[in-house]
Amino acid sequence: MTSVDKMTNVKINHAFAGIVIIAQSFNPSIFSETWLSKNFVVEPEHLMGTRFFAPEAARFQIDDKDTIVEITPERLQILFKILGASANFDTQLNIPIQIVEALPHTPYQSMGINFDYFIELSNGQDFLKYNRSLLGTGEYKLLNEFAVPDARFGRYFSKDYRNARLKLSIIPVTKPGKGSENSLDLVQFSFNYHFEVSSIDVEERSKKLCEYMRDWSSLKSYSEALVDLGANL
Repeated sequence: MTSVDKMTNVKINHAFAGIVIIAQSFNPSIFSETWLSKNFVVEPEHLMGTRFFAPEAARFQIDDKDTIVEITPERLQILFKILGASANFDTQLNIPIQIVEALPHTPYQSMGINFDYFIELSNGQDFLKYNRSLLGTGEYKLLNEFAVPDARFGRYFSKDYRNARLKLSIIPVTKPGKGSENSLDLVQFSFNYHFEVSSIDVEERSKKLCEYMRDWSSLKSYSEALVDLGANL
């Protein structure tokens, strides 16, 4: 059980993770179901939904955790759910790791490992009061201009963390309602761990990126600890 699971006054409404790898030039035209299987990325029987493989871009989904992968000449991106899912994310992590290992000479530039958590209040709590108490207090003079009942607040944090630059944005958002459901006010904790590899020898960049991706679980645990710390008054 993670620290996020133990939060009492709030709960996670939904959460997802992503990995974005930037390169001077990917070559989407090489990707196909055969290539993915040959390079141990994903087997065809695990592909689902709409997919396409074209010279300009490639996009496919797999039948686990609503995983979506997109490749363009500038980037490789994978997005997947982390709430209400099994604790094993090996399938998701294997995709970018195997692609990077299969393309070691690609001029990779940077990578972002991202986590987004959307916090919902327990029943009966006043969202605006909670948001102000959580993020809208302090000695900053500008806060005086927002001393009104409908004000909303956010914060931004940044620091070096291990081999990355951690950027954390906390903002109020509204989840639209569906049908007869009302919209829902949430607080979004958005984590970006930015890894820069452009100054490393090209031949070493793929190895470094894979090393960083294999630390994914540790980054997830740290992010959840910060959510626990930051979401509870």
